[in-house]
Amino acid sequence: MGDLCCQNKFIFGILLLLTSFSEESRQTTKDHHGNRITQHIEQVFRHHSYELSIRPSHDGMPTRVKVSLMIESLTDISEKNMDFTCTLCLHETWKDERLRFRGTTANQSIVLPSRLVDKLWVPDLYIFGSKSSFIHKTTVDNLVMRLYSDGTIFYTVKITSTVACQMNLHNFPLDVENCSLRFQSLGYTSDELTLEWSVGNHIEDLFMDTRLVKNMPKFQLVHYTFHSTQYNYEDRDEVGRVSGGKSQLKVSFELKRYLLSVFFQSYFPALIMVVLAGLGMWIDPRSVPARISLGVTSVLTISTVITGLKTSLPKVSYLTAMDVYLWTCFIFVFSTVLEFCVVNYLMTEKGKKFLEKMKSRKEIRSRNRQMRKDYSKRRTEANRWRNVTVIMSRQQDNELDLYTNHNTTPLQTYKNSAQPKQHHSQFIQKKLKTGYFCTETLCFPTSASMDVKFRIGYFLTFILFNGVYWTYYVLATKHADKSED
Repeated sequence: MGDLCCQNKFIFGILLLLTSFSEESRQTTKDHHGNRITQHIEQVFRHHSYELSIRPSHDGMPTRVKVSLMIESLTDISEKNMDFTCTLCLHETWKDERLRFRGTTANQSIVLPSRLVDKLWVPDLYIFGSKSSFIHKTTVDNLVMRLYSDGTIFYTVKITSTVACQMNLHNFPLDVENCSLRFQSLGYTSDELTLEWSVGNHIEDLFMDTRLVKNMPKFQLVHYTFHSTQYNYEDRDEVGRVSGGKSQLKVSFELKRYLLSVFFQSYFPALIMVVLAGLGMWIDPRSVPARISLGVTSVLTISTVITGLKTSLPKVSYLTAMDVYLWTCFIFVFSTVLEFCVVNYLMTEKGKKFLEKMKSRKEIRSRNRQMRKDYSKRRTEANRWRNVTVIMSRQQDNELDLYTNHNTTPLQTYKNSAQPKQHHSQFIQKKLKTGYFCTETLCFPTSASMDVKFRIGYFLTFILFNGVYWTYYVLATKHADKSED
């Protein structure tokens, strides 16, 4: 039994010796992965000499963070949603003296591995007014951090963000919109962290590919401006402390809308409907079905155009420039239908009066004709008896003259006296030009002076409206451009 215990103690001692030897060899063995700088940085984190929650500072001064942008694209500028989508690379630069290392050169730098980025302090910047944002992860997480020997950190992250843009659509579609990207710290005040722009003066310094920005489908980039502002706010808590201000960076884009595409979608159909409704006034007013069908079709078509365009625009509480034009065109088209109703009513009333007048004249003429017939009949009978008496008296006179006048025979005398004098009355029938077209029951004027006058005033007024409209809104847009410059 004693020999067994001594044997077990010997084995246990050997195991302890091997364990201690392996620990010493593990401590003395060097890690062959990485270089001396990365090993030094990992050693800092291993000994917990770097505190992630403490911002880098120098003599109590606020941490200065320089920001620059490289925008890839501005897309999906939406009037309905009042936002735009931007894909950009955000570059941030600051100095953290806790990460200084001794390099072989003065400006030596290394790219930190992704497993160390989450262990470093990074400015808590966010995009003001962002509706949704995400960091690209193709093919790896699109964020990188480069560390210089003096402790300067260059941090880059690629973001796609949909940002709210409050648009002023009073002059739509002749409007010039201003959208902006604003960056500020989420938790630090300006006494703790200040933001500064570090940008160039050329468009190539802001946009990676200027063709993507210049060839946008609906807008044209006029110019952009960088702003660095400091705004203060008061926030008293229960203790009575007051919070300070925050540093904010902003880049604003002035975007001018292309009018040509919107013109052929909205203005041109409305213009055609107004002209078509005006041409309908050259149709004969007596063609009621043709005039009514053309007018109603024009009203329904322009109503469909207005409804379709309003669904693609936000529901604002004011009238836009396009609303003014479309509703004015609607009033013009509707006025042609209303004018024809008035003309048709006046023509019908005038025709009724004319028909009543013609009937009364016809009755009077029939009565006069009957009276003339009765009078002519009585006169004919009276003339017959009078002629007989005259002939008989003349016969007696002629018989007496037979003995006195031998050159004239009684028969010739009778013929000369009995032959009545013929009076050739010529009745010239003149065609009465009344200017009315009558049926058995109705009469219509063949022309309406009101229709002709309205036809001329219709087109003159519409031409005048277009001149005033386009002049006003073009000048208003130019004035806005100059005021913003």
